[in-house]
Amino acid sequence: MDIHRIYAALDREVIGRKDEVQLILAALAAGRDLLLEGPPGTSKSTILRAITAAMGGRLYLVEGNADLTPAKLVGHHAPSRVLQADFSEDTFVYGPLPLAMREGGFLYIEELNRVPEDTLNTLLTAMAERELTIPRVGTVVAEPGFRVVAAMNPFDNIGTGRLSGAVTDRLCRVRLDYQPPEEECQIVARRSGSRNSWLVEVAVEVVRRTRQHPDLRMGASVRGAIDFVLVAERLAELRGIELARAPVDPDVRGALVAAAQTALSIKIAVREASRRSADEIVAEVVLSVLAGSSGPSPDSQNRLQTAGEVGEDGGRGSSGGDRALQPPVASSGQRGWTGNIAGQLTSTEGGTASGPRQMAGQQTFYGFAVRHPRLAARLRSPMTLGTLEAVLCEEDGGDLLLVLGELTDLHDRSDLRALARRLARELILRQARRDLGRRSGRGCLASARYRGESSDLDVDRSLEALLVSPRPHQDNLFVFERRHRRRAYVLMLDTSGSMKGAAVLNAALALAAVAVRVAPDPFAVVAFRRDATVLKRLDEPVPLDHLLDRVLSLNGHGLTDLHRGLHAGLEELALADTNERVGLLFSDGLQTTGPPAEPLAAAFPTLHVVATGRTAESIAAGRRLARLGQGRCAVVDGPASIPAAINACLAA
Repeated sequence: MDIHRIYAALDREVIGRKDEVQLILAALAAGRDLLLEGPPGTSKSTILRAITAAMGGRLYLVEGNADLTPAKLVGHHAPSRVLQADFSEDTFVYGPLPLAMREGGFLYIEELNRVPEDTLNTLLTAMAERELTIPRVGTVVAEPGFRVVAAMNPFDNIGTGRLSGAVTDRLCRVRLDYQPPEEECQIVARRSGSRNSWLVEVAVEVVRRTRQHPDLRMGASVRGAIDFVLVAERLAELRGIELARAPVDPDVRGALVAAAQTALSIKIAVREASRRSADEIVAEVVLSVLAGSSGPSPDSQNRLQTAGEVGEDGGRGSSGGDRALQPPVASSGQRGWTGNIAGQLTSTEGGTASGPRQMAGQQTFYGFAVRHPRLAARLRSPMTLGTLEAVLCEEDGGDLLLVLGELTDLHDRSDLRALARRLARELILRQARRDLGRRSGRGCLASARYRGESSDLDVDRSLEALLVSPRPHQDNLFVFERRHRRRAYVLMLDTSGSMKGAAVLNAALALAAVAVRVAPDPFAVVAFRRDATVLKRLDEPVPLDHLLDRVLSLNGHGLTDLHRGLHAGLEELALADTNERVGLLFSDGLQTTGPPAEPLAAAFPTLHVVATGRTAESIAAGRRLARLGQGRCAVVDGPASIPAAINACLAA
């Protein structure tokens, strides 16, 4: 590999990226397989295509997704040829992996973290030994130029899984981040063909501000700026307007806002803790750029009244309030959600949800300042969601949820209490999705009759059926499908006296982990102490952020009646229309009132226990209940271990 010649060719094709290109070339020239990590639109595939073009080699592109099976990567025997000539190398249709190996080309796998684990395992021998053994075909030995290059987006945690150590140990990694504004302007101008430098600069500035916006988890890439420029110029032609008049003409501003919303709203990811729409945020950013402001409004909760500022043409964003929670209907045996968990769970225990009076055990800001003097000094200033997270990260080196738990329990700082709850909700969602994600490729590959939906043929079984059938029909064909057994779940959260501050956040983290882990299966949520309340019915559609609000508004106090909580959970599972039903108890397992819980634990088809207590008595109680429920018991020692404990219990 002539890396000097290739580097010179890339320097003409790729704008910027000198350091990254050098690292990529060095790794490939050293014979290493490579992972390119970066958000969308950071030139990953562009660089690789330019390298293969300069080398004169082949690039085999594979899109990573949950449907990528080993057969699609390796290949398959052609049934018609097998019927004529039996199984042999001549009847085999090679997939992209052996083709890249035989030709010394590059196998490029996009979205590597979406690929199922059994498919990734197919790569291991090819990467480590540079050879691949295919049954009934033989061994394919890789030519010297063969490389596996993969790409993944670190911000994408929906539908993704964590790469195993066996895979990452065989890869080198190069990270590609967003480029400087000058380089992005050059890219937009070249890709869009626009000669309007002012519009190009506006588009680049808009997408760059989306990456820093406090209400966005992921901003737009340079592709968004390219689309913005193209749509805006064509829209200006249709409306007969001059885009340069945007600073003084509301109609032109409206057109630019509408073009930006069309180009960008689908490319950005709104934070889970935000209640704003993507269109609202895009409109705010565009108007702030046009006005020459330093960025989005410090108070990201304020709704932008686009209709009043940009006119009808730009008013695509909704400025309505939060969506209303729909209360389920209570069944006999326990109460349903009424929208006021504080009042509902305290009504039988002598408490009240009205008035601002301090409840027993609640904390004050003075007490918080004694424990965290430096942090408290900074928290006396007005805070936004983004600045609160930044301050906590700078001042506290431990688990953020522990500090946020203290802030959510403050009696005399309602502003910090509300902001801490919003940030906690976002961190909880972020951690749950990072540690678990909705696992790609859920279910096991199984052979089933062809129903017109699968492209992975089970050649052996299909041939057996075809050979004995006098008139072959598509019913004789068998294919490989991923089969997921539908289950119903109920999560039972202990909300008794120990549920304060960080303990409430731990319960919310458990809820988020379960919700993400079991989707799309139905699940119910029960909160209990002396009595029980159903926070979510089995098939009730509740947005996860709203469901977290229900848990985060819990005020832990009172005795623990495990019998009542398990009884409520069994009643919810009784409504399920699935054969497999699973209960998950999140508790320290120590009962302080009510009948014994052991008979009800044994009544569950499966009962897992996440033990939150750290004493020997608590751990023993959790293990006893799990054993009676023929389930697993996982002990947690802090927020970081909760998603893994949920996964250990619910793993198939």
